[in-house]
Amino acid sequence: MQLNPTLDPDALHERFKRRGRISIPKILDKADAETLCKSIEKEPRRNLVFFANGRHFDIDAAGWRDFDEEKKRTTEQIIHAGAQKGFSYFYENIPIYDRWKADSELSAPLKNAVAFLNSEPYLNFVRRVTGFDDIAFADAQATLYGPGHFLTLHNDAVEGKNRRAAFVVNLTKKWRQDWGGYLNFFDEEGHIEGAFMPAFNTLNMFAVPAAHSVGLVSPFAGAVRISITGWLRAGVDEDA
Repeated sequence: MQLNPTLDPDALHERFKRRGRISIPKILDKADAETLCKSIEKEPRRNLVFFANGRHFDIDAAGWRDFDEEKKRTTEQIIHAGAQKGFSYFYENIPIYDRWKADSELSAPLKNAVAFLNSEPYLNFVRRVTGFDDIAFADAQATLYGPGHFLTLHNDAVEGKNRRAAFVVNLTKKWRQDWGGYLNFFDEEGHIEGAFMPAFNTLNMFAVPAAHSVGLVSPFAGAVRISITGWLRAGVDEDA
């Protein structure tokens, strides 16, 4: 897996520093991006992650699909009640960075993806684009946002994590504007001041902290919003 060799990190840095964010199309070879998307779609060991009653929950996604409908409705009502008042989320994920570190079972394309995101050519590229020379590693998860999934307003700032920038490698091949799922950025008055569509094979990056959300995916969305997301971090991964 390799970066698109035609990308000019210095020119991209000029764009990034204007607003602290950037969207870079054709980040990978198209075939590599398609392989990654298929690998995430086919991965049987997915989690469903959500925030409810002030707590993070991480359950087997297949198990959720086997819940009876009443239990699902009750759980979603609790999730939505929390989202009305503050930070919340509801989506599927694959903790590819954690599994890679633990040498746990992971498909070859996903192993290659994490290794690529932590390779010196990629890290040097994102250092030059963002201007953060102390970026040392990239943690990552694969995420799948289907109808009804969301991530409410937050800024990614967590003490001790040394997050310099956040990134999203978008892998959904076809997405319509009215399906939701945009990466939204907000000004101090709560207005959306910018948004990135989940466009295939596009890298979105933004400096941390930044007020942002992933908009609700519409119930009539005709695809799942698939991506690899994470943070570009300084220092040493203390959990490694």
